[in-house]
Amino acid sequence: MAANTLTPSQFNTLFNSLTAIDRRLSRIEAVLKISQNPNFGGGAAPSGGGGPAQVPAGGGVSGVAPASAGPPAPGAPGGPPPPPPPQSLSQGGQQQPPQQQQQQQQQQSQQSQPTQPQQHLAYQQHAIPQQPQQPIIPLEPPPPNFVINSRAAMQATLDAWTLPRGYSMRIAGAKVTGKRKVRWVCFRGGEARHHRPPVDPSVFVKAKEEGRRKPTTDRTSKKCGCLFKFEVIETAKDSDVWVLHYPNEEHKVHNHGPSTDTSDPRARKLPDFVSAEVDGWLREGRLVSQIQEELRRRGYVNVLNTDLYNRKRLLKKEESQQQQQGNHAQGGGQTGQQVVR
Repeated sequence: MAANTLTPSQFNTLFNSLTAIDRRLSRIEAVLKISQNPNFGGGAAPSGGGGPAQVPAGGGVSGVAPASAGPPAPGAPGGPPPPPPPQSLSQGGQQQPPQQQQQQQQQQSQQSQPTQPQQHLAYQQHAIPQQPQQPIIPLEPPPPNFVINSRAAMQATLDAWTLPRGYSMRIAGAKVTGKRKVRWVCFRGGEARHHRPPVDPSVFVKAKEEGRRKPTTDRTSKKCGCLFKFEVIETAKDSDVWVLHYPNEEHKVHNHGPSTDTSDPRARKLPDFVSAEVDGWLREGRLVSQIQEELRRRGYVNVLNTDLYNRKRLLKKEESQQQQQGNHAQGGGQTGQQVVR
């Protein structure tokens, strides 16, 4: 397009655009020259007549920071300052004297090179924070307003808090009308029942000779009158969201020490899927010692052989009852057929 066909305003616009493009090209050329310098580890592009060159951090040439007015920033920490570019101009467009450029380079070098504590602090800010694990306090009560999301998961949620702290809870009652409420007490709460007096040792010998189970003896009870208790109240009717509440401050303290993993029955309880697998092993006739060894290999080290023997005895009792019911049903059917005939 010929110049004589342009209006004055169009000509000024075109001239300003070409001038801006020329300035950008000069800045890019200066940045490339600085980055190719082997003694240069970082810095800024020199400013042109139109102001400082803005280079976004992390983009463009590697190691280039946002530019500032005056000569370029120095190189990497510890390295010699780079030589000034041949056309380093100030904001006013006038070339600065070499002495003034050297003084500004030294000042910027001192400002840009962080000290050792600053470098360590910057590393700590960008490092992944490691949250220390909260120490478990023995017999620590659950905090007030402890939220439980469902009635079905209430026992498991409480066990996750109480068992690592050396105690467990059991249900002592419930209110089922309106806003439901469940009362929980410590497993060592209440008074011990009276037991039989000690049995004469000769009775044990006779029972062993006859292959019978030895009679029940006087055993110590885990109940010691502990007053620790709380209530779990539903937030709204049929909401199935529950909040823990302490009726009294004296109910937040135990009167006993923490229990071991083997003395608390809740701590020895197996998950449902593992318990079903153990029942299958017992029905197959596998030895209790083998089952206990397999459970320890899987990480269930709290299960006692007494628990397995008790479970085995219970399964035999259930099978015997089912067999008697089946025989009774068959006998009743045959009697009915005889009556019809």
